[in-house]
Amino acid sequence: MSRKKVTATQDQDPAHWKVYKNELKEDLDKLEGFLRLKAEPVALWNERQAREKQARSPKCEESGLVGVWQVMLSLGVTPKLTIEDALNMPFYRKKDDTSPLPEYLFSCSRHGMTHQDILKAMDTLSNGRISGRFFEFYPQRRVDIRYWLAGWIKRGVVPLATLNYQKQVRTHVSEAERGTLPNGWHHHMVYAVSYDGIHLSNPISKMKAEHFKQRIESESVVLIPRAEVLGRLQDDLDYDQLKTVPEWRQMNVFGQIEVVEREEERFNSLSIPCGMKHIAIPSSMIGGITLFAHKDTENYKAIMSSEEVFLKI
Repeated sequence: MSRKKVTATQDQDPAHWKVYKNELKEDLDKLEGFLRLKAEPVALWNERQAREKQARSPKCEESGLVGVWQVMLSLGVTPKLTIEDALNMPFYRKKDDTSPLPEYLFSCSRHGMTHQDILKAMDTLSNGRISGRFFEFYPQRRVDIRYWLAGWIKRGVVPLATLNYQKQVRTHVSEAERGTLPNGWHHHMVYAVSYDGIHLSNPISKMKAEHFKQRIESESVVLIPRAEVLGRLQDDLDYDQLKTVPEWRQMNVFGQIEVVEREEERFNSLSIPCGMKHIAIPSSMIGGITLFAHKDTENYKAIMSSEEVFLKI
């Protein structure tokens, strides 16, 4: 009798069974991909090559430029400028460490290279020979990041990831680490994918896939330590922009500064730990992955015609 009910439901609602079949196929594809990655990682470089190419990469604090250099190395193109010249180009923005607090915060918000800057830098440094496309991963996407990356790497496409390291993913944090705030946004070339992680350059490291995905799925925010706020407080600062620019007003940045200031006045003299270790401000960075290939190739056409990664609903 129960079998008849199931059959009736199947006949009445074929869409339900179509969804079920698609989900089952996705699960089987994931299992097949996992077994393939366990047998043999998908890689642009092996470990020895990765370390050699890392050693040949320019020493530079801007991870976006180093990432562009490494993508070009992987695709066999020599940059037409030196790293020093590139740092003076308009696609790289520095922090203004000497400015008053509001201007300093705005410079922190724009600091570094966005994915648009990286695409411009690649076009300039490769003389138009290499180009790519950015795939945004915030809000969360419905994808197994290992198999998505492995599919592109297998073709010879080079991924450059933009991650937010302030997106805490550690479940067990020591007392010593609890007070530290990691550097914010960072760009890494992905040179390999294995069943147990994503292999990154600059520096050479391996990150768990779930941690990697959480960091590319970060909202566009950067955290500023309270010490950097307190060290720039002074009388007669102009906070009008913090109060009027929509995204800054929405995050109540001025209100956060007021809380830090009040806490310092009330609790510091009593040696009581303060609650706010940092303030959160908008960032120009967007979490995601830029895929690169030589222009006028099948790989480039595949990148440009590929669908966006589906949102996680």
